[in-house]
Amino acid sequence: MEPTVHLINGVDYKAENGLYRMVVEIPAGTNEKWQTDAITGELYFEHVNGKPRIINFLSYPFNYGFIPQTVLDKDKGGDGDPLDIVLLSPAQPRGSVHDVKVLGALKLQERGEADTKIVAILPHSSFHGVDNISDLLMQYPGAVEIIRLWFEGYKGPGSFLFQGYATRDEAIEIIEQHFEEWQAAHPSVST
Repeated sequence: MEPTVHLINGVDYKAENGLYRMVVEIPAGTNEKWQTDAITGELYFEHVNGKPRIINFLSYPFNYGFIPQTVLDKDKGGDGDPLDIVLLSPAQPRGSVHDVKVLGALKLQERGEADTKIVAILPHSSFHGVDNISDLLMQYPGAVEIIRLWFEGYKGPGSFLFQGYATRDEAIEIIEQHFEEWQAAHPSVST
């Protein structure tokens, strides 16, 4: 039996080709809330009050997951989880790892705390000629609007507040910062 890879700590956050990596926790078109356990690195179906957590809203219109080897440091106002990312593509299998092209990010606020969502595409996707969030806004304005509206609505009115967009360079800076925070918290894990 092959050893299980720790999806947070055992997968490189960046590919050799300059793309970043993401782990899919929730495939597009589904509404089951899956998470990755920080200790074991395994996916699990989240339960609340003994019941499976189902998002009582429209299914996820994108693949949702995280960038491995990143952490939102609790000491700096984060939630201790890896950095969230949305992948604009057809549904990808839960637990799959993808090299993705970062376009930018949506800056959201949840309960008064910053909650950035990195936005990415597959390198050879149907989004031809899209290299950054500005391109996406100009060529496919509905795509970004769908992401924003979905986050603003899925937990009920007022749960998430839209704070603007981060450029591709700003999003990469955010990823690198959270990778450094992960490195500081995991000095014994080699990259």
